[in-house]
Amino acid sequence: MDRVMSLFWMGGCASLALLLGAALTVTVVVAHRRERERRDSWRRWAAHHGWTFTENPQVAWTGRVPGRNRRGVRFALTGTMYGRPVGVAEYAYTETHTSTGADGNQRTNSQTHSYVVAFVWLRRPFPELAVAPRHGFSKLGRALFGSDGYATGNAEFDRQWRVGAAAPGQQALVGPTLLAAHLAGAVPAWSVHGAELITCRRGRLHDPTLVQSLLTPLVTVADLLEQGR
Repeated sequence: MDRVMSLFWMGGCASLALLLGAALTVTVVVAHRRERERRDSWRRWAAHHGWTFTENPQVAWTGRVPGRNRRGVRFALTGTMYGRPVGVAEYAYTETHTSTGADGNQRTNSQTHSYVVAFVWLRRPFPELAVAPRHGFSKLGRALFGSDGYATGNAEFDRQWRVGAAAPGQQALVGPTLLAAHLAGAVPAWSVHGAELITCRRGRLHDPTLVQSLLTPLVTVADLLEQGR
C-alpha cells in the first residue's frame, strides 16, 4: 500500500509540474503576443501621422536617464510637432540584487524599471545643462550649507529645483520665464546636451493620445531656452 501511495504521490507531483510548465508557457506566449500587438498599434499610429517607428534604436541620450542602459530603448517614434523635430521612446533598465538567506543560499532578484522619454531637437546647440527637482538629501544639503555654485538667484526656485551645468555661470541660460514655468508646474525636469533636449518619466507607452501631452511641455522648454527667457 505504501508503495502504491508513493507512486500516486510521484505521479501527482509530475502532473502538477507539467501543468505549471504548460501554464507558464501559455503566459509567456500571451505576453509576447500582446507586446507584438502593442508595437503594431504604434506602427500604425506612426504611419497614420507621418511619423517613423523604430525598434531598438541606437540613441545618444541613454547616458542621461536612469540606469544609463545603452541598449535599453525598446522602440522610438519620431516626427514633427509645432514645427520641430520631436520624438518619444520607451526605455528600460534592469536592476539585479543578490542576497544570502539564513540557510546560506544566495538568492537573486531582478526588477525592470520602464520609462517614457520625450525628446526635442533644438535649433542650436547648448552646453550640458539640466534642471531637476530637489529631493531629501539635496534639500538638506542646501539647508545646511547654503546655495551651491549653480544657484539662479530665484530663492523659491533654488529651494525646490536645482540646476546642473557644465560650468559656473551657465545656469543663467535658464531664464526667468522658464524658472517661473517650473515653479508653476508647467514644465518637467529636463536635460540638454548639444541640440538634444530630453525629459523622462516612469511608465510605458500605451495611449497614443498622450504623445502630444508628453511633448508640448518640453517644446515650451525648448522655446524658452532658445529665446533666453
